[in-house]
Amino acid sequence: MSQTICALITTTEKNKKLLEQLVSSLCRQTELVQKVIIIYDGAQRPHRQTFEDCPIQINWINNRKKESLTYLQNQAVQFMKTDFVLQLNDDVVLKDNFIEELLMAINKDAAIGMACGKLLRMDKTTIDTAGQLLGKKRTPVERGYGRADIGQFEQECFVFGSCGAAVLLRKSMLEDCALSENEYFDKDYNMFYEDFDLSWRAANFGWKAFYTPKAVGFHARGTTAKEKEPIFEFLRAYNFAWLKSGLKSDLIKNRCMTIIKNDSFKDFILNLPHIFIYELKLFIYCLIFEPKVIGNIFFSLPLIFSAFKKRANLRKRIKAGKKKIMKECK
Repeated sequence: MSQTICALITTTEKNKKLLEQLVSSLCRQTELVQKVIIIYDGAQRPHRQTFEDCPIQINWINNRKKESLTYLQNQAVQFMKTDFVLQLNDDVVLKDNFIEELLMAINKDAAIGMACGKLLRMDKTTIDTAGQLLGKKRTPVERGYGRADIGQFEQECFVFGSCGAAVLLRKSMLEDCALSENEYFDKDYNMFYEDFDLSWRAANFGWKAFYTPKAVGFHARGTTAKEKEPIFEFLRAYNFAWLKSGLKSDLIKNRCMTIIKNDSFKDFILNLPHIFIYELKLFIYCLIFEPKVIGNIFFSLPLIFSAFKKRANLRKRIKAGKKKIMKECK
């Protein structure tokens, strides 16, 4: 029986041209998706006529009420009747065999919950990501990030997780490790860390992530979030410095929530020096350049504290799942 895929894209008016390139690359795929759902983060009606010649059904969700993007993604995934969800950022372009290669990769093992490929920058020579690892600072480490592509990531392998810019997700995995009914991505996140949170949560539930270099795409990283050019030139090398104050606050809040929900107490203590130094750098930056961000974090404390409740629920379910497996093995 053939397997079905639905593509899920989040976009804004700012990235209209990039979105056109992405949809065009979806239409050229050797393995076509059954449907594309585009979450449009804006009140104005998007230019739908652009995709009239596309052979794939395209549905739109307009964020007129300014809901979190993760909330809208959950609404979309909830009604997908497909085997897989292809999560995409609007700033990627895919080679023609991208989906076909990811589908073959994820079908290598029923325990693989997500599959990712090699994303290059738009110069087609610099690696953007070859899958994610879990860093000692408890941040996602993009394999090969910013390095020249000289064939050093040409071996298929298991990885910790995947960047949400282009990843094939097994729908049964999303259902299994959902935070609550139909909450596949944490609805309190909006942007940043939602993909890393899912990868970490899925790993805790026993799902695997797989990387294949045969699926190649191109990513213009940060085109949606980067809006505020740093005043000082030495800060322009840091993605964090390009974000608006609200997005900086979101990133810090989401990072805290991700660690609280997913990290083990033992690993947290072992990596505490690395975590502390990272957080101290962020605090000093915000104190000097944007003290408003520190104030915003205080208003986010109720959401951060709610992560402890989510953690307790997740740990209970993970423990119950392990007991069930042990019983079945006896």
